[in-house]
Amino acid sequence: MQSIILKKVSKLLLIMSVILAVFFLLRGHNKPGGGFIAGILASAGFIFYAMIHGTKAVEKIIRFDTRFVMALGLTLSVAAFFIPVFLGQAPLTGIWITLPLWPGGDLPLGTPLLFDLGVFCVVVGVILSIIFSIMEVLEWNL
Repeated sequence: MQSIILKKVSKLLLIMSVILAVFFLLRGHNKPGGGFIAGILASAGFIFYAMIHGTKAVEKIIRFDTRFVMALGLTLSVAAFFIPVFLGQAPLTGIWITLPLWPGGDLPLGTPLLFDLGVFCVVVGVILSIIFSIMEVLEWNL
């Protein structure tokens, strides 16, 4: 499509959907949200962008193959499973560390966030792989 309005709106929608996805990802474990819904939101923005600009434009933005994103997500989720085991606790037990921030306050990081990040990557990778495969077949046949 060659519409200037759609091109500008798709960029804005992509930025907004990724920001909202990061918000849902970070708020996820203790409140509604998490890796799954964040992955769906980010994928929706990338799909709309790909519908306007093509799949190659999205691949330039992501900079990784979608299969790599899936593998990365699976690795992060498995790491969140095994980190507590190596520390002598039950699998998927929340392990937390606190990083001090310079101006004051602390930043708690834990394995639930690692697991949610893994789920996010898997969901984005799977959805984009499927949609990009379909879009490439349709573009090739047109």
